[in-house]
Amino acid sequence: MVIRQSVLIALVFLLGATPAAHARDIRIATWNLGWHLSQTEAKEWIRDCGQPFALNPASGLFEPATAGATKPGWELKWGRNAKIKWDIAVKPPCDVYQANFKIVPVTEAAYRKRAEQLQDFVRTNLDPDIITFQEVSGATAVREVLPNNGVDYEICSFDTFKVQRLAIAWKKNLGTGSDCSVIAPLSLPDLAAADQVRPGLSLTLQIDGKPLRVMTVHLKSSCVSPLEDRGKLDGGGEACAILQKQVHPLEDWLEASSASMPVVLMGDFNRNLSHEKNSIPKSAIRSDGSDPASPLPTGVLVRSLYGEVNDGAPASSALLHLEPECQVNPVAKQLCERSKRELFDQEALKPLTKGESLGCRNPVGLDQMLVSASLSVPDPAIKVAIGRFGGTRPAGPGHPDPLLAISDHCPSKATLRF
Repeated sequence: MVIRQSVLIALVFLLGATPAAHARDIRIATWNLGWHLSQTEAKEWIRDCGQPFALNPASGLFEPATAGATKPGWELKWGRNAKIKWDIAVKPPCDVYQANFKIVPVTEAAYRKRAEQLQDFVRTNLDPDIITFQEVSGATAVREVLPNNGVDYEICSFDTFKVQRLAIAWKKNLGTGSDCSVIAPLSLPDLAAADQVRPGLSLTLQIDGKPLRVMTVHLKSSCVSPLEDRGKLDGGGEACAILQKQVHPLEDWLEASSASMPVVLMGDFNRNLSHEKNSIPKSAIRSDGSDPASPLPTGVLVRSLYGEVNDGAPASSALLHLEPECQVNPVAKQLCERSKRELFDQEALKPLTKGESLGCRNPVGLDQMLVSASLSVPDPAIKVAIGRFGGTRPAGPGHPDPLLAISDHCPSKATLRF
């Protein structure tokens, strides 16, 4: 009798342990690649930036020209208010790569070298099962920077909207993907076409018979932190007013998607969620103090994107915010921890941007990883240093091609136990 009871207890234990025994560690990552193009698109962009431009007195714009006082696109003054006949919704501006605040003209050989370095970096430092990209032109551009030209990956992307697009790549042996969908409401289609922003991109994966929904976003820029006046979501200016409009469609996606499966939400939020978490109490998430779990009253503004979207109602929509550690060295680790609660200007962030540290121009505060609270995350998320690969060096004697930064962002990575 004792033996039979022991056998039964052992069987119950084994059966109860079966789901855990089938748990699988999944490496996830997200990375903004900074106006990244395919090699074919880059060739055309390099050609167009190298063509001569001249000032047209009638339009007040620098336009492609073959006569008069001309200069190549590489030598023009770019920026948000550039007086140049050029549509950055279609192709990047010519000042993407700079050294000491001077534009570095790009060559085809340099762009190919950058793709090779990206392939090596992804393979050596990330090796992701799932990776989301921002600021990529499409699937071809992504495939060219994945190890072995992406032969082991499937890719979900699109070729509509503006050139700063999104992509999700996953290893073929992870599972099958479906419902690769552009989340158009995030682009704010009610705005004029020129003012519309980037949509989201969503995908459903079947992993070991279980569904997982992944979404990547690249939200409106220039409304980063509630710790500064221009970053106050309910009154920081035009950029914050646009980001304010993206809160509702983001929450709608989360609540609809998480009702039937866990979710992973990653990308460039252009918003410091840690600052929101640490400085805005629940009672102040909305301008009227109402509960963020309740419907948003007409005319009421949101002060915390994180608090409004991640209100835990319904319970299945609750998210974990994976705040990355910067493990490259003790100084970087300390600065990264402080930056989650303090507002740092560019000068204070300089130690993180150096080649011996993280190396990227935008090291912290913009890129975010959130996963369903039902998922297990055994280890801290990591901000991965790109070091010397974050800097651009111009061509010179003995090296006719420049060396291009692989990105102005550092990737983030984490492990899910799924």
